[in-house]
Amino acid sequence: MKSIIKNIAFCGLALVGAGFGLSSCEDYLTVTPTDKIVEEDFWKDKNDLNNAVNGCYKSLVSNEMLGKYVYWGEERSDNFERSTSTAATGQVANIMNANLLPTYWQFNWTPVYYSINLCNKVLAHAPEVIENDESFSENDWKPIKAEMLTLRAFCHFLLLRTYGEIPYVTKDYNNDSEDLRLPQSTQLCVLDSIISDLESVKNDAMEDYGNRVLNKGRITKKALYALLADVYLWRASYKAGNNQPFTKIKLASFYQGEMTERQLANRHEEYSTTAESDYQKCVEYCNLIIDMRTKEYIKELNESGKNVGGGEVKVELEDLLEENMSLTSNKSAYTSLFTTGNSDESIFELQVDGDTYANSMITGIFMGLDKKAGEFTGAASAWESAESNPNISTSSYIFTRTDMRRFEDVVWTADQGSFLIGKYVNRQVSQSNTPSQYVTDNTKFTEANNNHPVYVVRTASTLDCNWIVYRMSEIYLMKAEAMSQLYSDSENLKTAFNYVREVFKRSNPYAYAPSNTVATDSLKFEGNFESQTEMEKLVLAERRREFVAEGKRWFDLVRFALRRGNTSEMVEILSRKYATNKKAIQSKLADMQSLYSPVYNNEIKNNNLLYQNGVWNVNESSSKTDNL
Repeated sequence: MKSIIKNIAFCGLALVGAGFGLSSCEDYLTVTPTDKIVEEDFWKDKNDLNNAVNGCYKSLVSNEMLGKYVYWGEERSDNFERSTSTAATGQVANIMNANLLPTYWQFNWTPVYYSINLCNKVLAHAPEVIENDESFSENDWKPIKAEMLTLRAFCHFLLLRTYGEIPYVTKDYNNDSEDLRLPQSTQLCVLDSIISDLESVKNDAMEDYGNRVLNKGRITKKALYALLADVYLWRASYKAGNNQPFTKIKLASFYQGEMTERQLANRHEEYSTTAESDYQKCVEYCNLIIDMRTKEYIKELNESGKNVGGGEVKVELEDLLEENMSLTSNKSAYTSLFTTGNSDESIFELQVDGDTYANSMITGIFMGLDKKAGEFTGAASAWESAESNPNISTSSYIFTRTDMRRFEDVVWTADQGSFLIGKYVNRQVSQSNTPSQYVTDNTKFTEANNNHPVYVVRTASTLDCNWIVYRMSEIYLMKAEAMSQLYSDSENLKTAFNYVREVFKRSNPYAYAPSNTVATDSLKFEGNFESQTEMEKLVLAERRREFVAEGKRWFDLVRFALRRGNTSEMVEILSRKYATNKKAIQSKLADMQSLYSPVYNNEIKNNNLLYQNGVWNVNESSSKTDNL
């Protein structure tokens, strides 16, 4: 154990000092990093602090972390299935079939807690830098503190959505006298703590670093607001379904702690605010972001000289989204968002330089550089055809026939008989000169057909695609989702609808072209989305269309179930992808707790204060699914 401990300590300091990669260190919550002498020599001036801050960001783009975003947010969703090159009885296949074992390496949360510890190191040692470096003041520290608390909150929020109940870590650990052995906190406790942290520094975050890359790649006030809106939306949904207590306490035989009366009492959750007030906070923060982006847009127009005369500018919702190809324009939102990166629409994206950090994770899970399948392919039921009417909420197909995203996100290959995931992997998607010829085509799409796009796949030297965390389209959809829960009147629901329509319209230009006479191609509010339930389903469908392969779909489905306090509707949606074993899948996911992953078995063994998610047997060689 001592050698592992020292390796983690040196690994952490190397990352802080030079931005090197994350080592393969397991059981983070049960280890005691050491090398205090190096720690004491490090925090001398603001350069040390800046290097440490850089190390926090770098840790979030290691391949281990990038993998977590995809595996945890997509693997169990209805978007994908295992590829033919992935073992039919292996870990990926089992997880996709709701067969989860606590021994699976994918449930190792070490990389995420590693990033949390780096943030906590900065938070703990910044006072030393203020004392040692006269050029670094308390005011200089405030925006950096906001960054660190936001990155830490981002990591905890990822863990919470994956596991439900997690240790909430606010202290750094780096010497032999400190054992990091913490119990899980309830989901509400973690959500409350995240919100409290972010609210405490929301006015201190930077608005403008004076550089586009920094404005998109570091935490800004807009990024902090976006995370707050996201967390409020989750907490509102948790409260709406009255999801307490989350986990049945089922202790492992080697559990050595004692579940005291105080701990049991802490599991009783008292809501200090209502679901409605949290939904309203989500809307408020989305509005703040929209207002800030609107002012930026007007400033950009004035500075570029496009606003001739400097008169008042009327900004439409579509102006804050990247323009996509229209019948008269070849501009591509896909290129701006996923190839060039750091687009005007972007709020926060993790920077991948393709050198020190190459996004090779995507080619392992998605489409390979040889245009062969990775671990995942598009689920046949979702991609084999397209819906002709976007106003139908029960279709298993992701896209309608006019949606350009269905060409941009996957590549159909007849030789492999599958839909390869092109999102992020494709560096370029060239559109047809006559888009009406292919956007109305309801058949499989191939490169052999001249009416369809041509794809240029990234190379080993161009695996530099950033990982987008938040962009304006998500702000629109978060606001619409919250409004669908707050209001039942036609006026407010129509406002929510308008935000969804703008995201849909951007990728469906032909549906809104004057030459298009097909009445069902575009979204229609009247007669379709005039109820809260239908508006909620529209938002869920549009989020699926907009964020394919971006690590969001599974969490969207879980939030949908949380709001109802049961899994029945969510499982009905999910089970559309299964040609067989539907009843078995429905049985496995009948319990709300089954929507969350089991704690990695090694963590349970080494930390005697942790307990396993109640639906998963604590025996390392069995799972809930063994008896089904």
